[in-house]
Amino acid sequence: MMKTIPLPGKTCLWILLLIALILACKGPDGDTGPAGPQGPQGTPGQNGAPGPAGPAGSANLIVSPWIKVPNTAWQREDSTYFMVTHADNNITQAVLDSALVMAYYRNEGRPNVVFSLPSANEELTLGFFMQVQNQAGAINFDVTYFKPRLTPIDFDLEFRWIIIPPNKRGRISIADLKDYQFVKQQLGLTD
Repeated sequence: MMKTIPLPGKTCLWILLLIALILACKGPDGDTGPAGPQGPQGTPGQNGAPGPAGPAGSANLIVSPWIKVPNTAWQREDSTYFMVTHADNNITQAVLDSALVMAYYRNEGRPNVVFSLPSANEELTLGFFMQVQNQAGAINFDVTYFKPRLTPIDFDLEFRWIIIPPNKRGRISIADLKDYQFVKQQLGLTD
């Protein structure tokens, strides 16, 4: 026969409460409640130490002023080709080897109408090239007419060029460089 061990009433009650407590602790998580009200603004912390210098910016650009080229400055090379040269110490062999150079022109008196070089129309092409001779840099502008001509351009032009170092080229699309107003805005240029 099996013997039963009598448990006092308080002990049974404690065992039942302990089992109920263990079972009550386990259960599924409920839904997230609504956010409470925002607390008051804390006091500002102290300023940290200055950070390291940032990457090179547009200060590395070399931007010429607008250079006026009177119609009388063009040198006739042959019956269809005329050229004008402007010395620039910023044009070095390193620039020729690695930098991107964009050039623009406008008619004197029309400062808001700017064209990129090279440019062509039904009568002529207008372009530029750079050179370094005897350690001296120069930018040359040239015009080639499709028919022989005795005189060069019969109006004054203004030219500007921008030397963009290799570390800056990735920030702007080559196609965008033809749009002078976009370049002016992106690179922070003033006229």
